Amino acid sequence: MFGKVMSVVLGFLGISAFAKDEKGKSILLSTQEEQLKQKYGAVFVEAFKKDLAEFEKEGRNAEEAVTDEVRTELERERDSNATALAQARKSLKELDDKVKALKDEIAQKDAQIEKMTKEPVPDAGQQVDGGKSEMGNKFKPDMSLAHNRYLDAAFKGAAYSGNSTIETTALQKEFGKYVSSERIEILKGLMGTTESTKYMSTLVTDKTEVRAQQAAIDSVLQQFVPKWTPKGKSKFTPLTIKNYKCKINVPITPSDIMEDILGYLYDENLKPEDMPVVKYILYKLIFPKLDEEREIALAVGEFKETSATKDGDAATDANDVMDGYVTQLKKLKKANNEAITWLLDGEKLEDATLVDQIEKAVEEVKPLYKKKSMFIHADPDLVTRYGKAYRKKYPWLKNEDGEKIKVDFSKFSFVPLEGMRGTGVFFITPKENFKHLRSKDPQSAKVWMQGENYDVKIFAEWWEATGFWLAEAIFAYLPPAEEASVSSASDDGI
Repeated sequence: MFGKVMSVVLGFLGISAFAKDEKGKSILLSTQEEQLKQKYGAVFVEAFKKDLAEFEKEGRNAEEAVTDEVRTELERERDSNATALAQARKSLKELDDKVKALKDEIAQKDAQIEKMTKEPVPDAGQQVDGGKSEMGNKFKPDMSLAHNRYLDAAFKGAAYSGNSTIETTALQKEFGKYVSSERIEILKGLMGTTESTKYMSTLVTDKTEVRAQQAAIDSVLQQFVPKWTPKGKSKFTPLTIKNYKCKINVPITPSDIMEDILGYLYDENLKPEDMPVVKYILYKLIFPKLDEEREIALAVGEFKETSATKDGDAATDANDVMDGYVTQLKKLKKANNEAITWLLDGEKLEDATLVDQIEKAVEEVKPLYKKKSMFIHADPDLVTRYGKAYRKKYPWLKNEDGEKIKVDFSKFSFVPLEGMRGTGVFFITPKENFKHLRSKDPQSAKVWMQGENYDVKIFAEWWEATGFWLAEAIFAYLPPAEEASVSSASDDGI
């Protein structure tokens, strides 16, 4: 926090360092102190002077507080604020335009009303109340429909006297209303956060593939010469991330799930209107399985072209929809990508030496990235092996959380990801380099239902992918036995 304040103060005063007293401690000149008081107030100035003295107690210079991480965070905040301001200005303009349009519309209607008041009143006919749009309104199930009446009666312990056959046309209509009114929440369920995506940075795009355009700045200082000698951008290797179109086609016989819904209502102490059939189908039947399969596909999936050419053809396996991040690492290794740091290259991980090997792997991370707090994304079995090996090597150390997840003398901690289970793989990379692609256009994600005889068909379409931004920021380990077969993970059904 002090680093941020220091950077802001230096920038406001237009200086790179403070004046020093005879002991080498930073001091504020009277003019500087007055400037800060006028800008931020006397309370801020006194607090800043106190923090400044505290920071330099142990011989540090105040300017050391402004680290590369602080600068990066401030730049990120500045860019974010600029983006938010631009968006706010855009929204304000759009709102102004809407207000103007409404004023014009009101003026036209007032003029029309004024004109009509001077004309004879015709036969008014029969008044009909128009229905409101469902979009944006909280969904309420139509309890007059047969499937909802059946649940309501059964929930109350009464026998439903109507036709027990589920009318798929009525269910389809209600599903459409549900999707319309709860679209945002449904899309969140469709492309919700999985175990691994929370460790990725989201990239919103409608492109079929993306590639890093901006390299990182690694150095700016140079000797003066009155010529333009650009410096700053490192020669990083951008990686291409391919976007994939995914879908679900799920047939359901509503009459077969009514008892399951009823049991769920009893177990969760809910009323039928709290969990209508259309909501149960999505959130209790489809989304849980979808999240499970997405997590695995995002890790070890390998894209294969579908052979389906007509309705009814066999569907692809879940892992055929995209190249997961583990699969991409294997392909990059097979292609001899030397920009990536291949940790413990050629070594097999042995339980007896595992602790030392992991520490060695951490040491192989480039100095530029060692100061970053990063995660070691890993096969859960490997994390368990490491914890046991650590306990065996240091049995006298008390382990508070029951698991050893942080590597000693580093800023790196293990994060076991279920999608990586059985691969033996682990890798380290900053969150900003670990990407999750999502569609920018909400219309590209669709959810709908079709009714056919006694069944309904659930359809959904969306774009999604994962990958890495810059090769030089990847530090990965692949078991030697895995290098020969890029597709082994998906072929074995991991």
